[in-house]
This record gives sequence, structure tokens and C-alpha cells, in this order.
Amino acid sequence: MTVGLPSHADPREPGTVLKRAGQTLLVGAGQADITPVTGGFKGGWACSCAKALGQHTRLYARVIVLQQGGRKVALVAEDLAFLSAGMIRDAAALLPGRGFSEQNIIDSATHTHGSQTGFMNFGAYNSVLPEITNLTEFNLTETAADPAMYSFMTRQLAKAIRQADSSLAPGAIGWGRTTLSGLTENRSLEAHLAAYGIDEPPGTGSVDQDPQGYAGTIDPAVDVLRVDRVVKGKRRPIAVFTTFANHGTVVKENFPYYTADHQGAAERVLADSIRRTSHLKPTAKVVTAFANSDAGDMSSGLTYSGPADAELVGRREAAAMLRAWRQAGHHMMRHPVMDLRWTRLCMCGQSVDGHPTDTTPILGLAQAAGSEEGRTIFNQLGLAHEGVSRLPLGLGAQGRKIALLPEKGEMPQDVPLTALRLGDRMLVTWPGEATVGVGKLVRNSVLATTAASGIKQVVFTGYAGEYLDYWTTPQEYEAQHYEGGSTVYGQYASLLVRDAIVDLAGRLVRGQAAPAPHPFDPNNGTHVSAADYGAGAGQGVVTGQPTDATRLGHPSFSWTGGANGIDRPVGRAFVRVQRQTPRGWVTISDDLGLQMLWGVDAAGQYQARWEVPLDEKPGAHRFLITAKRYTLASAPFQVGRGAVLLPVVTSGNAVQLIYPPSQVNVDWTYRPAMAPTGRITFLVDGRTVRVKGANGRFRIPAGAHVSIPAGAARDASGNRNPEEHVIR
Repeated sequence: MTVGLPSHADPREPGTVLKRAGQTLLVGAGQADITPVTGGFKGGWACSCAKALGQHTRLYARVIVLQQGGRKVALVAEDLAFLSAGMIRDAAALLPGRGFSEQNIIDSATHTHGSQTGFMNFGAYNSVLPEITNLTEFNLTETAADPAMYSFMTRQLAKAIRQADSSLAPGAIGWGRTTLSGLTENRSLEAHLAAYGIDEPPGTGSVDQDPQGYAGTIDPAVDVLRVDRVVKGKRRPIAVFTTFANHGTVVKENFPYYTADHQGAAERVLADSIRRTSHLKPTAKVVTAFANSDAGDMSSGLTYSGPADAELVGRREAAAMLRAWRQAGHHMMRHPVMDLRWTRLCMCGQSVDGHPTDTTPILGLAQAAGSEEGRTIFNQLGLAHEGVSRLPLGLGAQGRKIALLPEKGEMPQDVPLTALRLGDRMLVTWPGEATVGVGKLVRNSVLATTAASGIKQVVFTGYAGEYLDYWTTPQEYEAQHYEGGSTVYGQYASLLVRDAIVDLAGRLVRGQAAPAPHPFDPNNGTHVSAADYGAGAGQGVVTGQPTDATRLGHPSFSWTGGANGIDRPVGRAFVRVQRQTPRGWVTISDDLGLQMLWGVDAAGQYQARWEVPLDEKPGAHRFLITAKRYTLASAPFQVGRGAVLLPVVTSGNAVQLIYPPSQVNVDWTYRPAMAPTGRITFLVDGRTVRVKGANGRFRIPAGAHVSIPAGAARDASGNRNPEEHVIR
């Protein structure tokens, strides 16, 4: 993203943006649906094992536009595994007269592995490997971007930016920062420890070997830019731009639905929390843009798995983001210092600190092993292993990497870089997956260069502007784990980009122009065309009706329509669940949230399922399908309270009421571990004793014979225990 281009400036010329502290700030926010049709492969996994046959969560481009005078910047986060500079450039071209270019659109992918693939401008990132149980389905040759998908996504990105730009109004921004520990871990710990001269075989390292312990192996920073509109002197929250380092791999490749993973859950939960905190209507628009950071080796996906866990992880992230958002509320600025520098760096074999980098991007044998969250067919066949598939000594720019696949022309040769000053923060972008080690190097170096100019913190925004695989420190690279094998321009490539970013930030605070961008075409022959997905089927035919369900159950509805999800409308609900009330049928859930799954095959056979919440009101419900060209309503079905509680005796003479744990890929919404409040009617020596719970604990009454009869324990929503539980 480019901060503020003067209206008279040539957007192709770098360094034309000058800060003008004191000018009134305008803010706007928007979002657009970028979910494609189903039936394709999911990005990030690069495997035919990861196919999307339906939808769990919608995928969005979320945008914040800031303007001072004639200068603008668009901050974007997209629910994607990766994104391309060519698409950003094409989206800007669809916005004539609005002052946007590739230089002032900062676009970061959340890095969910549950999003689509097949849209990237360079073919290496559209390729799909076979899985060991299906050797016939893969794509390693026809890797050009799908014209309909590319055009759809580009238009939707432009739509989101246009929406944000059209809603500009006086506003204020503020920064907040907190930390979140215990949720992520370093998945390539032994490579990380190499920075301290520790050489451990894969799987044998310990966080205690880091001088700072566990805290030194992760990036706990949660940065939040709060954006409020100002109306008659009062602030109203409209958006958040936030970063946190965490891979989008909680939901694994075998979940056959598009999903925004934990980032999508965090975005939704955070938006709802801000509405409640600010006493806004439930329908008020709050755009929460979750950009990733230095997450190359950061992951929750080693401990957590499946869509229900993704919501759990997202809720913890959203809670931390809300803390930082509250903090930002005490430091809001209506006239912030806003300045930007942008350039494009060629990976042309330059030397850095006396060491060479490569002119050809090369994937290594260690990369072919896959990561801890998902091994490849080459690892399963014993052909590639992290930390083992490496040369005994370093040779040239690629060091100890065993070269597997040169990707000249199939990966970008150049990368865009941005330094953006907003108040006392310097936001810098990184074109791919930087490890936490690289993130620390960059933050420390940028801060050392800019602190004297009033910069207090550096916000590292990864997966931004372009995707060029992984970036490791030289020491991490030498270990040749998955990340080092995927650092394509050699052992010292990350230092080259670090130096360019430091130079860019330094020029910004000194008021100097950015270096001229290296001439390069990031589109690689791919542009927006007239190709589209079509209008879908003209009618749907019901094939299966829902049956009655209890809480945590999965009622379903089936019908036939257009193939591969083509009937789903863009930007509005497709599948709704409604409850019957005295006022008629009222929508209580839809497929824009987290409670719905729907799938479809190539023959147009659809099935929608709803996971009934623990607190859903009993009564008559129905499914309502609102396709592009038809509407279907199911027969009514009844929802009842659940008999789901399991009383468990704990220490301290107390009982806890446990909910059934979610099953991976069978359940898809978060439920708490236990009921926080409720009531138990104990049977004590033949008489009943009622006990209310607090903080999840219910005191056991004194007595020789104590039990909890079936149905005698209940939570605040009326859920009960199905069986008797004898305590003594």
C-alpha cells in the first residue's frame, strides 16, 4: 500500500509521497467476497489431497483506506494462502481516478491453507502434487492462472477498495500492542536454535535451549491499528488492521471445504466483540483485517487440528486483539504523521555482507519433504527429509541446499517493498514467509535506523505485496529444514531484502526519495479478462429434508442445482437457518458465519448442515436456500435442548459439568470445555439438595450416599446430563 499520493504525482514514480502532519485524516472501510466456485484444490497444501468440495467459511478481501489531502493508502488483508503483485496491479487499474496504484495498496494474505489455488501470476504457486493414495490426480504442467478465478478475485479486490474509498469520512487512528503466548510454537525449532550455534537433529531440540526459553522461539506480538470514524466529535469504530504471526494450518488438508481457518474465526469474533463493546447494532459494519506477520515457522497447527479448534484458536487471538484495540483507544490521532516509500528489488545475484545470492530461484530437496503440519509424497516414500536432505558443506549461493528444481520464470524475479509511517509506528512489508528469526532481524534493524526520528515500534507485515516462498536467516538456512529448502534465492537472500527495507525506512524518515524500482512485469502475461463463473442453475430441486435435532446436532438439507457451487451468490448468504417466532421466520444463522457447512459435487448434488449451538432456543426451525436464481425452503424441524453434560468429580470436593469435546472434522464450531454456571440437584441420603455453580465448579454436599440423577444437572441454557452419576 502506498500512503498518500499527491493528486498531481505520477503514481509510477517512487518517493513522491511527503508527510504532512496536521492534515485532517479521512478513513473508510470495505470488504468483498473472494470465495470461488468449489471443486478445485486448496492453496498452501499444494497437494491433490486438499480439495474443496464445499464451504465452511466465506473468504474475504478486507480493506481500510486512509487519506490525508490528496494522499491515500489502502491496507488490505485477504483470506488467502498467498497473493501476487500482478493481481494488485490489475486491481488498481480497475480503479481509475481514485489515486491507487501498486505503490499504495498494501495487501497481505492471512495464509489460510483452506483458500483456493490456481490464480497466481507465476505458475510454481499453482502447481499441485499427487498424494500417495492417488497418483493420477495432480498438476505440474498446466499451471497458468485460471482466467475466471483470476478475473473474479481481481474484480472483487477492486470492489472492496472502491467500497472503502467511497465511504471516506473524517476519522482517527491509534496503535495498540499486546502479546499472546502459549498459542503458537516454532515448528522448526532445531533450525531456529542454529542461530545460537546449536546443531540438533530434527525433533530433538528443546525450547529450553534458546537463551530466552520458549519466549525466544516465537513472535508473541499482536499489533492493532484501530480505525474510528468521527461524527460530531464522537468516535465510532469501523475497522481494525492487525498482525499476528501464526500459520493458517489448524484446519488440515483432509477437511474438504474452503475455510478461512483460525484467522477467519478471529476476524468474526473480533468484529462481534467490538460491536458489543461499543454498543453498536449487531448488523453494524466493522471490518477486521487480520494480516499475518513473520509466521514462516510459527504455528498453532502442531497442537490444534480441525475447524472447531480453529475457532478456539481464533477466539484467543481475538481476545488479545481486543485488548490491544482497547489500548489503542487511549492514543487516537486525527492528524497523524503519514508517509510512505515503495520500491521494487531485483533478486539479481547481488552480494550481501560479502556473500552471494542467486539469480535463479531453486527449491531444495528438504522443501520436498513438506512441513510438520503436512508431509508430502516424497517424504512418505523416504525420498526427502527435513534437516537430513542437505550437503555436507556449503557450495555457492545455495549453500548446503540439495538443488531439486530450478524455477526460473516460474517464480518472481523481483519483489515489491513498502515502508509506511503512521504516527510513531513503522509498518514494513515482506514478500512471503519470513521466520521469526528474520522478523527479529528486520524489526531490530529498522528500529535502529528510525528510532531517532520518533519511531517506537516496527510492525512486520508478512505475505505482503507478492509471494516468493520462505525466507530464513543464514543459520536457519544451513540446517535445511522445510523453510530453508524453500528459501529459493539462497542462504543470504533474506539479508539482501532486510537491507533494502532498512534503506527504504531510513530514506522515509530522512525525507529522501525511495530508490528507483527495478523494471519488472509482475503480471507475467496474466490479466483480467471477460471470463466469469456464470449465473448458476435456474432452479433447485429438494432431495432430502432435515430431521429433528438437539443442541450440538447436525441437521441437514439436500437439493440439486448447478455444479460445483456455482449457485452460491457472491457477497450474500446462500444457506440460512431460521427459527419460527410469533413474528414469522427469523434468520438465526447463515453461511457467512461459522456454524454452517455446505458441500456439492460436479453433478450439482448439494447438502447443507448446521451445527446447533449449545444455547439455541428450542422450537421449529427450517433451512432457507437463497441461490443466485432460485429459493428453496425446507420442511420445518424441531430443535430441542441437549442431554450433553457429563458430571466429573474434581479436587476440592467439587463437580464440573463437562461438554462433549469436538471431534476433528466431524464437529466444526467451538464449545467450552465445561459449563461455567448452572445448577445440580444432588440426591443426598435420600433427600434432594440444590447447588448453584460458579466458575465451573459445583460444591458436593456432605452425606454418605451422594449421586446426580439423570437430568438433575443443568447448565444456564437448560442442557442436562443423560445418565445418573454416583459420587459415593
